[in-house]
Amino acid sequence: MIKSIIPPVRLLLLCLLTVCMSSLNAQKNNLKIVSYNIYEGMTLDTTSNKAKFSAWVNEISPDILALQEVNKFTQLSLETLARSFNHPYAVLLKEKGFPVALTSKYPIVNVEKVIDNMHHGFIKAEINGYNIIVLHLSPHKYLKRREEIEVILQTIRTMPDQKKTMIMGDFNSFSILDADAYEDGKIRQKLIDMGKKYTYHDNLVNGELDFEVHNKILKSGLIDAVKIKSKSYNSSRPTVHSSNNGENPSSRIDYIYVSKDLNNKVVTAGIIKDEFTGLYSDHYPVCIELKK
Repeated sequence: MIKSIIPPVRLLLLCLLTVCMSSLNAQKNNLKIVSYNIYEGMTLDTTSNKAKFSAWVNEISPDILALQEVNKFTQLSLETLARSFNHPYAVLLKEKGFPVALTSKYPIVNVEKVIDNMHHGFIKAEINGYNIIVLHLSPHKYLKRREEIEVILQTIRTMPDQKKTMIMGDFNSFSILDADAYEDGKIRQKLIDMGKKYTYHDNLVNGELDFEVHNKILKSGLIDAVKIKSKSYNSSRPTVHSSNNGENPSSRIDYIYVSKDLNNKVVTAGIIKDEFTGLYSDHYPVCIELKK
């Protein structure tokens, strides 16, 4: 009987190919979620049909995309844009002001749009068995943000099943988990200066930063996905800009929170910093990947 012998080099290549294929299959089995404040409807992308933005989304290839400041879009124009990056499903909160939106590769069902008692509003929906809330809290008043997050947390408490829940968006507020980054007083001074310039701003509590919004979220049992992984998520292109919200904890106001049952399913989480995100918004997007 003649035995078939595989040459060592060929065997090594075969092993490497198997590892690479396993890695690719694992990535395909992950669910990628991106939350991005696109700055007044991605107004800085002046190309037809926001072609640069669409190309960027195609490169990142999220399964679910949560957007804030989707200004000047209609439901129809959002659907058209979403299809350009292979998201056949899209929901817009409203067609005036600063709406949030949600697009997806998978059907978006059981949609609720809430604008009552909210500065901008939020969308609650289900995608592939996950409960998703996309929000944009008040940028001007700490008391309003506290009220808004109570509405959102109470919405979660009344859900029949609170597992597989994520809330994401622009929280316009700071987390106690980043407290060390605020000790230099720069953010506090910035808010003091803004309050002098705009009299309707009321973002400090007795002259200090307000952590109550995120305290409420953390007490509810939700977990800051970026903090539990604290791993920067980088796309293939290099970072060329470094002054936007989201890069450093001292200016982080964009978050993705997950329910406790998803804690061990978070594969990676962080901020996407690349050539596009450094130039086209005053926020960086947040990205997480979950094991399906």
